Amino acid sequence: MKIFLSHGSRDKALIREFKGKLPSFLNTWLDEDSLNWGESFPAELKSTIQSGIDFLLIFLDRDALSSKWVMQELEWAMQRERELKRTFVLPILLGVVASEDLPAGLSERLFLRLNDYEGSSIEDLAKRATMKLFQLVVESYSSLQLEVPSRKSLIALRDELTAGQAKLLGYLVEKGKNGSEVTQRQAEQGTGHPHASAELYYRLESLIQQGFVRKRRISTDGQFSYALTEEFRSQMEKA
Repeated sequence: MKIFLSHGSRDKALIREFKGKLPSFLNTWLDEDSLNWGESFPAELKSTIQSGIDFLLIFLDRDALSSKWVMQELEWAMQRERELKRTFVLPILLGVVASEDLPAGLSERLFLRLNDYEGSSIEDLAKRATMKLFQLVVESYSSLQLEVPSRKSLIALRDELTAGQAKLLGYLVEKGKNGSEVTQRQAEQGTGHPHASAELYYRLESLIQQGFVRKRRISTDGQFSYALTEEFRSQMEKA
């Protein structure tokens, strides 16, 4: 998943600390890390926002709200959101910014807030943002620009999985080779992930998207069970 961190120049230290507390598997775009020497700054920003990312997180305080560049990035992002027809812009309010002071289109949507700049508060914000991102991934997975391999046999695709995906799929094969279902809690415990792990959630959804696994809702609070698809089980038996 690729996310863009839009922010005012005075908040750069905060953004770097926030970025450092995100899980390593989140691919973040930050101007000072991602722009190459000699590139056109406006052109690269617009291209990235409108074609190269899955979500834009915009950090807003009074300085950011008066920043020409931050508002330009927001304009490009809102245009992209209208094209995608899904949530794309995710606001994070810093300090005492009131929702009614936000630009049109943001004042009525849900947002996260950082009230102080303590390390523990920034870490908590990073965790909340990660969980919200992966909830959105599940809701609109098919429209995201995630890097999913082109269609091959599932046995061939299995050999191209990341180490984390391969470990999870191996666990599901071991527990579900006879068609048995594995609950989300069992998967967490069996693979050593914490409860409600965003990393595990993402890997399960990627395995579903590629055709290895199917899921079934088993409770009203969002819990699922997972099982190998008939196609994958059939290909394993023939391999």
